[in-house]
Amino acid sequence: VWPRNIISERLLPRLHVSMILRASRMTSRSLQGCVYFLLLVLARSEQNLGCFHYGFAYTTVLPVLGNPFNATDAVNCQTRCAAMPECANFAFFPNKKCFLGSSDGKLRSAQAGVVAGPKSCSPVSEACTGFPSPSFPAATAERTMAAWPGGEQPTPLQCWPRGSDGFPMRCLNRTANVLEDTLTGWSGRCEGMKHITDLQEGETCQIRCLMAPLCSVWIEESTTDPANASRCWNGILGDKCNQQAGGNGLVPTRGQRLAHGTFRVLANIAGMQIKGLVQTFDNTVYADWQEGAKHCKFECSSFLLCQFWQYSRAHGCYIDDPRKGRGDVHYPLVTGGHEPSVISTGSTDWVAGEMIQHNCVGAKSPIPTAAPLEGSVQAKVAGLQDKEKEGRPWWESLLIFLAICLCISVIGGAIWMGYNDKQRKEKAARVKAGQDSSFWNQRAEEAGLLEVSPPARQGILPNFSSPFPGRRQGPSGGGHVAELNAAAHRGSNGGRFF
Repeated sequence: VWPRNIISERLLPRLHVSMILRASRMTSRSLQGCVYFLLLVLARSEQNLGCFHYGFAYTTVLPVLGNPFNATDAVNCQTRCAAMPECANFAFFPNKKCFLGSSDGKLRSAQAGVVAGPKSCSPVSEACTGFPSPSFPAATAERTMAAWPGGEQPTPLQCWPRGSDGFPMRCLNRTANVLEDTLTGWSGRCEGMKHITDLQEGETCQIRCLMAPLCSVWIEESTTDPANASRCWNGILGDKCNQQAGGNGLVPTRGQRLAHGTFRVLANIAGMQIKGLVQTFDNTVYADWQEGAKHCKFECSSFLLCQFWQYSRAHGCYIDDPRKGRGDVHYPLVTGGHEPSVISTGSTDWVAGEMIQHNCVGAKSPIPTAAPLEGSVQAKVAGLQDKEKEGRPWWESLLIFLAICLCISVIGGAIWMGYNDKQRKEKAARVKAGQDSSFWNQRAEEAGLLEVSPPARQGILPNFSSPFPGRRQGPSGGGHVAELNAAAHRGSNGGRFF
């Protein structure tokens, strides 16, 4: 099914679509296939930030025959939805099932691997630019959703670039910051780290973490190796990284906490307690709550899956950790009902907290491969600058270019054929009415005859010059004998062109 609304809204906003369709009757199937292919290429190459929700689905399924349908991916599922007027949203499941939803569906948490979204994506999503009203969070899910400009509370990593498989990608602007460093007093005695054993030539433990958007901590240490050789460890978050001597964590010779991309603060949630957050360190680690809150924010901003962080004078740091078996924050946040996800304590215990959104906004920045010390310089890693090119890979850009050229050729050919067809019809009409003398002159020249007059309306040829001397043309007693132009006749091989 050809998604006409997508083509008219996205691809051809300035062209008169009806004119092209009328002119391309003979090539309509080719034109439709060309445009459809181009839309698929563009949809897979663009990142559609803020359009899709990962790990969420809509509650209402559209009552149409065949729903759910089979689909190859989320983009193909969305295309099906766009081609159906009554479809408002979709949900694509890992088993390749595409559920089309109606306009009264509500966005709710679902299993991992589900991708949901509207029938079409806006150029700029309000989820990536807007802020909630002061009524957020509200007593009901409907009122909480209504507090946001787009009518939906932003979901985790909604505005972060992802690949076609849904996995988070690196920021194209290479933005990365060092938040904590063992050279500046950070403990770095983390637990829950992964041992990296496949470093390539020229690759360091730090570079491996910088190239992986879900890596927020890297550590080098030698105490766990019998020969005291240096070992590399990477971690998604790193547990108990602020513990001092005596814990079970690694003892680093060097380590850092990194933040990939940038983030923006959506709401201040101090003074309330959000249920489902996970404690990462208690209130005794730092001397005052201001310092503790700063490092608590570091942990959430470095962990791409974290949306909420809070610091309590009595309990320490709590963050959102949606990994399996960890925190489970209800979506959307509500303060009322049988199971509220937000408890307004009304006390001064929860002194700091924010809802944040990870994104990739800002000018291009260099990879911080040098230690964050005064007077240090950026180290250049062999091959890194050549591999980290901006934008799409070359083959994807070439594919898009060829698709555009193909579509332009098909559309141009369709318009040209339609124009010629119109000209032929108009000329045929004039010839039929006896109004086009050029037609007869052309036929006469092809036959080697000159000065031929068009036929009369009554069907008589009074001035027709016969190629055979001595013979008359027309009815008996009418017309006259014209001498044959010998030169013209000889030049046409006796009136034949074969």
